[in-house]
Amino acid sequence: MISSFKITHDERQIAIYAGMVTSAFAFAEFSSGVVWGRLSDKVGRKPVLITGLAGTGLSMLIFGFAPSLPVALLARALGGLLNGNIGVLQTTVAELVTVKEHQPRAYTIMPFVWSLGSFLGPALGGALAQPCESYPSVFPRGTVFDKFPFLLPNLVCTVILAGGVIIGILFLEETHQEKKLRRDIGLEAGQWILSRLCKRDSHLEALTKGGDANFEDHRSLLDEDEEPPGYRTTEGSPRLSSTRIHSPIPPQKSLGSDLGNPKAKCRGTKRAFTRPVVLTIIAYGILA
Repeated sequence: MISSFKITHDERQIAIYAGMVTSAFAFAEFSSGVVWGRLSDKVGRKPVLITGLAGTGLSMLIFGFAPSLPVALLARALGGLLNGNIGVLQTTVAELVTVKEHQPRAYTIMPFVWSLGSFLGPALGGALAQPCESYPSVFPRGTVFDKFPFLLPNLVCTVILAGGVIIGILFLEETHQEKKLRRDIGLEAGQWILSRLCKRDSHLEALTKGGDANFEDHRSLLDEDEEPPGYRTTEGSPRLSSTRIHSPIPPQKSLGSDLGNPKAKCRGTKRAFTRPVVLTIIAYGILA
């Protein structure tokens, strides 16, 4: 893509510009990660996640229509600024999976999906890039795909992200302790759609249960008729007197009891960047 801008014919300069386009996204995402995390504490996890998907789709559209290197750099930087989903998504998983024994299994899903996209994405982009040269019978010359040869893979990714936004609006539940009780119109619409789709299945299930109940009624009548008069009884198994056992365990505090306590809240960025956190960031930077 950098070579198509025709800003230089030196391959070493092209490699430098390609590195600038790649690093623009990472630097912008690093700069805005803490801001998106704080915003998710105020407005909730779901709006931030959906905004990140929408921002990534917008940046891909701009990147596909980029006529020059500065526009491509701006598009990638915009995608990084509007995408704070990595940290917020990890927090969402921690709030969804409250059992500590199940959290390692849940956290392994994110690296798996990331790795899956890391080798499927470049393969898809390479197959769809410059479609007028790769598929001339489907994409003839003189069309918009001839003027912008890298628009098609970005359009496909935008469509996938749009599907993710729709699914998130309709089916993603809020996990923030204080925001999860508010009304979610999108989630209500998703539940209505599911109820309409599953209405036929539930009707068939009700008919099946009704048939089974009728069969059990007929069977019970037959069993009562076959029993001798001396063995008929209206009592079931012998009744035992209930006993009350007083538990010495004191009542536990609810999870939301400490939310109003100002001491339990985070007191700034300094407490967030502890020594293990800083060492982890340095380790990831060395790996990158």
